[in-house]
Amino acid sequence: MRSRKPWYRKQTDAWYVTIDGTQHCLATGKKNKKEADLEFHKLMTERGILPKSLKRCSVKTIIDLFLDWSKTHHEPETAKLHRAFLTDFSGFSNYSSLTTDSILPLHVTRWVDARPTWKSKRAAMASVKRLFSWAEQEGLLKENRLRRIKLPANKSRMVTLSEKERHEVLDAIKDKAFKRFVIALQNTGCRPSEIARVTASDVYLDKGIWILHKHKTGKHTGKPRVIYLNDEMMKLCTELVAEHPTGPLFTTMKRVRVNGELQERGFSKNGIRCRFRELRKKLPHLQQLIAYAYRHSFATDALEKGVGVAQVAELLGHQSLDMLTKHYCHLNQRIEHLRQAANSATA
Repeated sequence: MRSRKPWYRKQTDAWYVTIDGTQHCLATGKKNKKEADLEFHKLMTERGILPKSLKRCSVKTIIDLFLDWSKTHHEPETAKLHRAFLTDFSGFSNYSSLTTDSILPLHVTRWVDARPTWKSKRAAMASVKRLFSWAEQEGLLKENRLRRIKLPANKSRMVTLSEKERHEVLDAIKDKAFKRFVIALQNTGCRPSEIARVTASDVYLDKGIWILHKHKTGKHTGKPRVIYLNDEMMKLCTELVAEHPTGPLFTTMKRVRVNGELQERGFSKNGIRCRFRELRKKLPHLQQLIAYAYRHSFATDALEKGVGVAQVAELLGHQSLDMLTKHYCHLNQRIEHLRQAANSATA
């Protein structure tokens, strides 16, 4: 009788395992051994059997399996981030030879402490924690030894811009395409990624809205993101839909070949970051200027002008009021507004 481990059959070009006399196909294609191993481990776990090979599974093994899974189930940017962090983690101080029953939170903290120039230590630690959480969910671990690891607190970057500063920024932008992108940030309160991916098919000018079916919180909410357009955005969108009936609505004006056709390229995450870095060089007194500052300013301005918290949450695409009250109520930064409020309260 075959042992309980995956084996390859050349005639069908597939991987199999035999459990209690029943043959199970795990994956097709000789090169898909990792996928076969993952299915094998899941199958064994469903039957309450922990394969001997998992009792001392190497960290490198679960990293390889997770990165293969991440490539299919995560957004490209997220999968790329996981690959960068986990590859570095695996290569640090021979961590790849560690086994899952010997890994400790101390290994993770020593790793990030050895990277003093990293600004995203929380994201790095979260990536390793996600790896072990996934491995536990998939039945690859008997015990997740990193479940209780504490992540560093998020550093607040809640920057807001005054109306004067926003005018300064627009005046400093000579590139028409990027100026349109910033105008959209300013008038919608959208996340930069939402503006970057909107296309003409997402625009409903008769209703004055954008509807994005693919967005940051879509997997969690199962709902499309609706963006409401003011008069300035209606005028801009009318122009852009006519100019870009296909592809990204907001483009860099640079052309790339897509499916054999030249198409204007949209704004990438790194491209947006670079554009704002150049703006900070032009405007040295605005060193905190980032794309998200417009989203924060949009929320703060709306609250200051008396728009209800629930309505602002809807405009920002939040499903509850918690995120808004925790992160976007920057009225403590507006001293004059609070002084007026104090006068009204005591009048």
